[in-house]
Amino acid sequence: MALAFSSGPPDGGPRSAAKILDAARDVLSAQGYPALTIEAVAAAAGVGKSTIYRWWPNKEALIADALAEIFRAEEIPDLGDTHAELRHAVDMTIDNYTNEDIAASLPALAAGLLPHPELMSRFRETFLHRKRENIAAALRRGVQRGDLPHDLDTDLVQDVWAGTILYRRLMTDTPTDTALAEHLTRLVTENGSGFAPRASRTPT
Repeated sequence: MALAFSSGPPDGGPRSAAKILDAARDVLSAQGYPALTIEAVAAAAGVGKSTIYRWWPNKEALIADALAEIFRAEEIPDLGDTHAELRHAVDMTIDNYTNEDIAASLPALAAGLLPHPELMSRFRETFLHRKRENIAAALRRGVQRGDLPHDLDTDLVQDVWAGTILYRRLMTDTPTDTALAEHLTRLVTENGSGFAPRASRTPT
């Protein structure tokens, strides 16, 4: 188990770490992020607060690690089919941002980490960099096949996908279902030129 924010596993090794992270997710689900405390996690895990603080500097770092374990960031398989690969990427993004714990906690967690630049940087690495690079690799395969524009902005594609899904989940409570997944996929495969860097877009 890789712990993104701690320097190593707590006393008792990986099993103790897993117990603490499981407890953090349980408390998060039961009480919500604002009410979650280190004391509550320690009680649920059957450890002392000092054990948690020895490896996680605050609740933000602990929850970031706990959520990272359930955050999907796997490589997109090369299926030889750009649409199918991008649909896989969209489905993964929907799974992540509609997960109850992640969706409910992510905004507050990010806000809590903002005053701590080092932790914020590690948070981005944990939650974003590996997932975004894996999706970017699938997008680049589509470019190499000639299915997508050569100057596709892979960051913009992912921002639009994640932004749409999060906004629907948190603000409008509208469906994030298979119809949305297909729409977001076709938005790129059928209108990829709209995701080119602004300077290279053809004026309309």
